[in-house]
Amino acid sequence: MEKTIRKFKQLESEDFRVLSIVEKGMRRYEYVPVDYIVKRYKHGLEGATDRLDRLHKLNLLVRWTGPYVGYKLTVQGYDSLALGSLVYSDVIGAFGREVGLGKESDVYDALTPSGDRVVVKLHRLGRTSFRQIRRLRSYLGDRGRVSWFYTSRLSAEREFEALKILYEAGVSVPRPRGHNRHAVVMDFVEGDELYLVRELPDPSSVLREILDNVRRAYSVDVVHSDLSEHNVILTPDLHVVLIDWPQWVQVGHADALRYLCRDVYNVLRFFERRFGVKEDLESVLEKITASS
Repeated sequence: MEKTIRKFKQLESEDFRVLSIVEKGMRRYEYVPVDYIVKRYKHGLEGATDRLDRLHKLNLLVRWTGPYVGYKLTVQGYDSLALGSLVYSDVIGAFGREVGLGKESDVYDALTPSGDRVVVKLHRLGRTSFRQIRRLRSYLGDRGRVSWFYTSRLSAEREFEALKILYEAGVSVPRPRGHNRHAVVMDFVEGDELYLVRELPDPSSVLREILDNVRRAYSVDVVHSDLSEHNVILTPDLHVVLIDWPQWVQVGHADALRYLCRDVYNVLRFFERRFGVKEDLESVLEKITASS
């Protein structure tokens, strides 16, 4: 990401224009022909070639030579388009260090133009795990083979949608700030992931707060469907924030109850093993679903 930021700062408006043309062309081509780019850039072959060479040297585009010469975006190129849009729309104003690296996303520290601390989450579907891609199939329709660009973008859009619904409903989630392509910007949450916590003064109270937020989410038609001790943040004042919502499903989804049961089971099992707190799974599920 640091390399991407350094390269991003070197980019000019015309560079973003060429990257956008290549992005649109990738809907039709694996490698976008130079002729396609020249026609839409409208600065002649020489002007387009200079920009393409520059972006290729910056590793924002990959060049392919076969029956024709073509280009496609690299991961850094796609990142640059998303970050550029977030900067130019005044969602973010400065970037910081990496704060999280997972199988399906990278998370980076950032500031808004007004100085609020936020995080930028870049979805990376298909890098090491296809679980989320399988989950998204029902939303892809009959598209057949799709690129990781598209699936990552869809994943980000779905997470942002969930955060908006949940935040407005009073569920304890990070405040959503904006999104573009595969990037979601949300408030920074200070604290530790629950699995890192070894002792709690009142573990039963923390468990009740988690389950209450699961209930509130269910009452507004949202099931996390990937909840565990790894995506619950415990804040310094011992409250919880539920994170990582791209795999959410609506209550009416065919597998919603199965996912809800798994979510609750994961949480209850963790509290029993780590803190010796026991709750009956069926009773908890009955309380949650009775709210709908």
